[in-house]
Amino acid sequence: MLHVSCLMFLVSFLSGCGPRYTYPAGKVPESIEKICRKEYKIDAQARVAGKTVGALLLADFRPDSNGQIPKEIHEKMGQVLQAVTRVALSTDLPLDFCTVVVRDKSQGHELVITRSLDDTKRANAEALGMEESMNRTVFGQGKAAPGTESFALKDITLADFLTEQIVQRIRFNFAKEAQGPEEAMPEEAAIQSAVLADGSFHGTGGLRTFRFSILSLKSADPKATLLEVFKTANAVLEGYRYRDFDGLEIQDYLNRQKLVIDKETLEAYQKKAITAEEIFERYLVESASIQEVFKLFGFTIPQDSAASASASPTP
Repeated sequence: MLHVSCLMFLVSFLSGCGPRYTYPAGKVPESIEKICRKEYKIDAQARVAGKTVGALLLADFRPDSNGQIPKEIHEKMGQVLQAVTRVALSTDLPLDFCTVVVRDKSQGHELVITRSLDDTKRANAEALGMEESMNRTVFGQGKAAPGTESFALKDITLADFLTEQIVQRIRFNFAKEAQGPEEAMPEEAAIQSAVLADGSFHGTGGLRTFRFSILSLKSADPKATLLEVFKTANAVLEGYRYRDFDGLEIQDYLNRQKLVIDKETLEAYQKKAITAEEIFERYLVESASIQEVFKLFGFTIPQDSAASASASPTP
């Protein structure tokens, strides 16, 4: 029978063999700020919200005559993202997402980058190619009150992250068709391709549904546009093996068409048990009034024009 002192030594030894983390959970924000300050000479604010870690960089950035952000701002943003990711991958704090915000000091305009830590790990292990890794990085824009220096970080959910990624891919895909500039932001690309897209995830009070809305000003076949959006959404959900939802809706406001399918139908499509053509034949329906699109995208429409649009037949 082992002596008590031997047992205590064994327990102590095994405890010491556990994983050692470079950045303790309680010092994650502090560690990020220290790396930014010491290695990049950048003063950043770092925060943790739930399973999301993020940092804010205040800077002066004015777009040039072509609307492009200065190169040094992009470089600093990348350096801060490296610091955030480095700490997030070497801490015992459970984290899922990294985000970096660069805010213009005077105007409050924000550039935002968000990445999944799992995607970062897979990219580091070369399980994701460069192009797919970039596709899984969400680029966004925001707005704070001019002169605001505080940083309120929102905890990101996987459903919301996938929604934003799908919308971004939709915009980029249509921008490629229009042969827009490669460095254009998603919002700029959407304008150039004459397709506006938005999305949201509704996960409370009933069915958990991904909802995407498009306003296509192109003269192409409206069903072809819907099909492109459907395939993009499916590719992302299938790529992440995401199953925690009940349905998918795609609304084409201008052509007054809506595709409404449940998760089981989408999974059947992924297993090639049903074709896209069969899905559109069964589940494509006439949608509500076009007035909704103007509310969604922030436009207004005169009442007489709205009445005329509502009375227009479905193509």
